[in-house]
Amino acid sequence: MKKVIFNKYGSLDDLQMVETAIPSIQENELLVKVKAAAINPLDWKIIEGQMKMITGSKFPKGVAFDFAGVVEKTGSGVNAFQVGDAVFGAMTAMKGEALAEYLVIAEPSAYKKPDSISFETAAAMTSVGAAALHVFQKAKAKSGDHILINGASGGVGLLALQMAKKQGMHVTAVASGKGLSYLEKWAPDALIDYKSGQNLGQNPTFDAVFELSGSLPFGKAKPLMKPKSAFVSSLPNPKDMVLSFVNNLWSSKKFEIIMATPTQENLRDLCEWVTQKGLEITIAKTFPMQEFREAYRFARQGGVIGKVVFVMP
Repeated sequence: MKKVIFNKYGSLDDLQMVETAIPSIQENELLVKVKAAAINPLDWKIIEGQMKMITGSKFPKGVAFDFAGVVEKTGSGVNAFQVGDAVFGAMTAMKGEALAEYLVIAEPSAYKKPDSISFETAAAMTSVGAAALHVFQKAKAKSGDHILINGASGGVGLLALQMAKKQGMHVTAVASGKGLSYLEKWAPDALIDYKSGQNLGQNPTFDAVFELSGSLPFGKAKPLMKPKSAFVSSLPNPKDMVLSFVNNLWSSKKFEIIMATPTQENLRDLCEWVTQKGLEITIAKTFPMQEFREAYRFARQGGVIGKVVFVMP
């Protein structure tokens, strides 16, 4: 089978396609023929060595972790799936190998794909959808709340904005470039251009701040937050983890961190959001597997609205 790998940390130029054996499975695993795989920013962070303290120095390594496909074989202990089932889910992010013709996934990490959701959409929605759901859970957000979404045109932000509006929340969305006009379709209550330098003010306006871009520190967000409120970050660094722990011991303005791993409950809820509640999954562009470098360069350039997805025969 064909698979995209890299043999050292470096750049996207170090990616290569190789021919390798179809992997074997254990009793609680599925062999999946991949139909679609989605790119996430974590992919190139791993390739470039930004996560090497976690990913280690053993090579070769595969890339990508969000997938959708068809079950080719099941282990003897698998009960929920059978050969021919269409499934989607996410591999372990730090050991992603989804950009391949076949992958092996543990049974709890896969979910049956509804017929009305395409393979491309299923792959595109998995991790960003799980992150968006976790953001609302951590913030304890409810109808009528005033929400600030920083990074509203990113993968998670596009879904968080839609979810917030559909749940009756008042949304201030921060984005830049062509993302501003794209977000108008979901009618945020206020739309702010990040690059214009427009001031968000200093009044305690928001019940929750969703920091989805890595550009709004907790210290700058605190003056905007009501006395009992939550700041939720999807892009924490080690310093943030310490700060959130210390802050939450005494402050009613909570600093919450999400490290979203899709669960069966997440994937079920995502399917419901798409099939019953009209959640729109934006796909910026699709690529065939053999154009792996072009696809990653396109995604890496920034300013891309929506997900970049590989489509396999």
